[in-house]
Amino acid sequence: MSLPRVFLLDSFGTVEDVVAGLRGTPAEVVAADEVPAGPGVVALLLGPETELSAAQVRALPDLRVVAVTSAGFDHVPLGAVTRQGAWVTANAGYCTEEVADHTIALVLGLLRGVTMLDRSVRAGRWDVTEAAPRRIAGTAYGLAGYGRIGQAVAARAVALGMRVSAYAPSRDDEAFRRSGVTRCRDLTELLGASDVVSLHLPLTPRTHGLFDGAAFAAMRPGAFLVNVARGALVDHTALVAALRSGHLSGAALDVLPVEPPPVGDPLLECPGLVLNPHAAWYSPAALTRPYRQSGGYVADVLAGLAPAGAVARPMTGEA
Repeated sequence: MSLPRVFLLDSFGTVEDVVAGLRGTPAEVVAADEVPAGPGVVALLLGPETELSAAQVRALPDLRVVAVTSAGFDHVPLGAVTRQGAWVTANAGYCTEEVADHTIALVLGLLRGVTMLDRSVRAGRWDVTEAAPRRIAGTAYGLAGYGRIGQAVAARAVALGMRVSAYAPSRDDEAFRRSGVTRCRDLTELLGASDVVSLHLPLTPRTHGLFDGAAFAAMRPGAFLVNVARGALVDHTALVAALRSGHLSGAALDVLPVEPPPVGDPLLECPGLVLNPHAAWYSPAALTRPYRQSGGYVADVLAGLAPAGAVARPMTGEA
């Protein structure tokens, strides 16, 4: 009898890490570039760069679990997967410390003008006012989103003496009282009160393009924007306009709607903009953790257990 097949669809992961996560559960683990079809496939380990369609799900009659190897799962058709009788799991928390550290690094780099000053020196200039570095302590820092990562960022910012506020309508008040972070009741209030704003929101129909021209107009003149969440949260045409007009002093983006950006993308020539290659999550530890955890979730499902990382449960079978 053939072994159930598990397909790894993530160029960063290794079969060895998935096998280690399976904890001896009999399965054939296959690294692939394309979503498979046909019987015998019980699990997909799906990276953030691989879109999964409802038609592809329907072509997998034995599917038991889609284990997303990232924290976000907006590239998975949840309804199609759960109707197929399968679980969806995600890896929230596997890179919380890395993303929080990277966020603070980008924020400090913008406020102190580190990247812009480097560019000016390399261009033959020697002038601290090219970027006008700002004092960190006392800076009004706004967090759009206050989940695991937002709270980790807040702890770091408070330790640096920044005045931190956050907008997170689904969070209870206790999460704010514990940390000393000020709660903003709407996004406009947060934007108008902040010298720098970082994004820590999931991508949903409601948040898609949330940071548009109106949002940038609501931000303080001279403020900064940092996005380490999802590229499509930001209307990049509006962001370029806000930077070129001088209304925003700068921005740092670790995520884009299209990665890498195409040749000729206005972002590549935009003043005051720092771009990173979706690197906030990365460290040697974070490189292996999601694949081992996802392998463990697959093992749980094959053993008839509810996986710890579940974000959607099957409509049939284990439901």
